[in-house]
Amino acid sequence: MRGIGSTNSRPLLIAMKLSYLLAALGAATLTTLAGAQNGSDNCTTPDAIAGQGSFSFDSTLATTGPEGQSEPLCFAFGSNAVDSDVWFNWTADATGIASISTCASLLDTKIAGYPAGGCPVVAGTAIACNDDSCGVQSAIDFACTTGTAYLLQIGSFPGNVGGTGTIDIVIASSATNDDCGGAVAIAGQGTFAFSQLGASGGLEGQNEALCLFFGLSSIDNDIWYAWTPSLAGMAVISTCTASVDTKIAAHAGSGCPTPGTSIACNDDSCGLQSEVQFSVSAGSTYTLQIGTFPGSSGGAGNMEITVSPPAGNDSCALATAIAGQGVFPFDQTGSTTGADGQAETACYFFGGSMIDNDVWYDWTADASGTVAINTCTSFVDTKLAIYPGAGCPVAGSAIGCNEDSCGLQSQVFATVVAGSVYSIQVGTFPGATAGSGNLDISITGSLQADDCATPDVIAGQGTFAYNSTMATTGLEGQAEVSCYFFGSAVIDNDVWFSWTADATGQASVSTCLGAALDTKLAVYPGVGCPLDGSSLACNDDGCGLQSEVLLNVVTGTSYLLQVGNFPGTAGGAASFDILITGPVEPGTPFCFCDAVIAPCTNPGTAGNGCGNGSDPAGANLTATGNADVGADTLVFSATGLAPSQPGLYFQGINAVNGGIGIVFGDGLRCAGGDVRRLGVAFADPAGSSSTAGFASTISAKGGVSLGDLKHYQLWYRSPVGSPCGALFNLSNGYTIQW
Repeated sequence: MRGIGSTNSRPLLIAMKLSYLLAALGAATLTTLAGAQNGSDNCTTPDAIAGQGSFSFDSTLATTGPEGQSEPLCFAFGSNAVDSDVWFNWTADATGIASISTCASLLDTKIAGYPAGGCPVVAGTAIACNDDSCGVQSAIDFACTTGTAYLLQIGSFPGNVGGTGTIDIVIASSATNDDCGGAVAIAGQGTFAFSQLGASGGLEGQNEALCLFFGLSSIDNDIWYAWTPSLAGMAVISTCTASVDTKIAAHAGSGCPTPGTSIACNDDSCGLQSEVQFSVSAGSTYTLQIGTFPGSSGGAGNMEITVSPPAGNDSCALATAIAGQGVFPFDQTGSTTGADGQAETACYFFGGSMIDNDVWYDWTADASGTVAINTCTSFVDTKLAIYPGAGCPVAGSAIGCNEDSCGLQSQVFATVVAGSVYSIQVGTFPGATAGSGNLDISITGSLQADDCATPDVIAGQGTFAYNSTMATTGLEGQAEVSCYFFGSAVIDNDVWFSWTADATGQASVSTCLGAALDTKLAVYPGVGCPLDGSSLACNDDGCGLQSEVLLNVVTGTSYLLQVGNFPGTAGGAASFDILITGPVEPGTPFCFCDAVIAPCTNPGTAGNGCGNGSDPAGANLTATGNADVGADTLVFSATGLAPSQPGLYFQGINAVNGGIGIVFGDGLRCAGGDVRRLGVAFADPAGSSSTAGFASTISAKGGVSLGDLKHYQLWYRSPVGSPCGALFNLSNGYTIQW
């Protein structure tokens, strides 16, 4: 997952900008340089340098001149400016691709290159410009000619101070396979060196649907290979050992690909590097496109190619026969993706119904009831389906299908009859890596309060058990705006309760402690089936994959509870808790740092982010006011911060990793997708800050519309006693339904 970012730039770096805001004050002195030049503060009298090597610069006292401040190529993170700039007149000693970088420096740099011949007074003359190619440092590449001079502008990201550092210059030959018409022929398996230096982004392979990652389908700095495998099976093309931020695609056949014909594409399968898998035939030719994520610099590295032969039950026509209940091992290694079971409506999850790397079993039931088939103890990102009858299934006949019922693993339920045979398809989520694991099969069955017209009656506070193993998904409560999470308002496998409050106040209805299921909850007024649009509260993933709703209740009043699952996940036996306490907050906290997910044994206290050097309890983000578009009085507040340090309040559209968050610095990043900066606030000496002093409302800053579900978090500097050494941390997340 990418880190915090705007729609125009690499995601991790927005947050890192603030982290490095003061870093330049402590920049180290660098030695052993090719020249002693430090750069001129005036572009009319640039310092002269020549050839390749390392050249020192010193922008400590540099001013920000008017030249080179409006270049379109220099637009990054909302600004074209290059602060504290110094100038060099560099003469190339070879012809090829000049790579000019400040990657070895400690400053937050920004650099540009121009043709020589005086100050760049006209905007649009830059031939290259970059911010944050390597961390918060910069690198540019452009074609150069022996003996030709070029003007270099070395500065800082706007708002950062200057300092000392080095400019490293090397010249490489241009890539020979920059065009798909000149693809380099390779064959077999092994390690193949690649170099993108001098490569440009061509017209081909730039608009493939399979290549849409982080809002962009383009592939920059792409080079091309015509690869012929010597074996049939599952091919894996990987750049995981490279240091380049790669993006790769595969196309069937040789020559330049026809639009829409890519058979595999990936970005960031292994860190910032990439890996694709697809079925191949021995002796056939496939075109490989090896590039970078849009905006990243090209480089050199190794591409590893392996081919695994298919499993014996790779085809539904050759399904392995199994019977009864128990644990059955599976192995997808080398399996291909067949044509059967790829377009089932029941298998549509996360934008597709495909099941990759599938192997097949003909299973005979030894009892009648509800069968539960799962891969929950495996480590493969699985996808499961079950069909009636043996052999290859009839299209549209799936009686159960699942993706991600238990983490990235799967579980399906279906009604079965003793002695009947069923076809089981065990595959992976599209694009995931095949592997081995266990298929667990058991037959049980229970049904409870499946109809909202006849809900189970409960009252008061406490823990209430339920079982949705055989629950169906009814028509009611499936289109509530407040229930729209992760692209769907649906609540699957729903069971219903009529609950009467025994006190007045804020009620919490939660599956956080009583369910291992991926739950989804809603509450409606009154009794009987609910009217459309009448939900009082709804939640998905308020605490991990479990749910919690908060609402005001009145003693003696009855409410209708809908307890179900995230669409596509399975029901089961679980419980929910009801507690009535104080007033309602404007939103719901989520994504707390416990001992399991803490990045370096620094869990915070319950309800907080990860511990920091100033407060081991971690930062806590809360909100007050009204989250009403047009009448917004919402204010976010945070405690437990590093005293007197800056923090960035930001908004996203996604609860990252299902609301659990991912490790980022000393903490967890919980909010992501279409990230909006709300503003920077400095913590007071007690370690507290808020958005109360911001010039405009939260909804105005975040571009919020009525009905939007947004997620919020605070990123903050924590340089003293940083537990993981990252020097920054984050609060818990906070969800607002506007």
